[in-house]
Amino acid sequence: MRPSRIRAALAVIAVAAVLTSVGGGTAQAWQGWPDPPAAQSPAPSLSSGTANHCLDPEGTDLNALLSIREQIVGPPACRVAVAMKPWVSAFPSWGTAADAAGAVYPAGYTPSLPKPMDDFILKFLGVRIVQDIGTPQEQSYSFGPEVLRLVVTEEGLPFATFASPALPGLTPSPHTSTVYFRMSFEHCDGAETSRTDDCLPAGESAYTGNTPFEVLKKQG
Repeated sequence: MRPSRIRAALAVIAVAAVLTSVGGGTAQAWQGWPDPPAAQSPAPSLSSGTANHCLDPEGTDLNALLSIREQIVGPPACRVAVAMKPWVSAFPSWGTAADAAGAVYPAGYTPSLPKPMDDFILKFLGVRIVQDIGTPQEQSYSFGPEVLRLVVTEEGLPFATFASPALPGLTPSPHTSTVYFRMSFEHCDGAETSRTDDCLPAGESAYTGNTPFEVLKKQG
């Protein structure tokens, strides 16, 4: 399920989720992110100097919820980071139909495993995160399935959520982060029948646009 079409259910997930680690990584339960300008990202917690707190719209501390010590960059309210401090790239989750019985697929597609989420996990090879794409400062980081955790809502809907290992600190200036998925074979989510919105192609493909964020000098 493409990020733009995943319903905003973070409040439900944060309270009632069952998180299962896949590959021992850390991840975020965040869905359907818009891309507001980095300047709109609040930064009152940056001056604390001792703790990072990425808060969702309901006030849930995602660092505490997911045991991530580094500053999280990605959710709309977390688009500001402190210069030269490690940071974690978080990006929208991938949802599927709950089970094989309710799954529907585009014509010609057959999943490798009956349950759509099992099929996604089987085929998911990892991600490539490109920082400042298209600029002289461009950097690329590749990770495997350790970026993934599973989240199940109260309604039984499964989501694969994602967050990178800690990335090197950045210099003060505007930056962007762009995420590419790597899949061994085509995967479709079983939710609807659009290949554009409901499927991920084999190989590497863009998963997000260029997410803007701001890196500021440490205050105090």
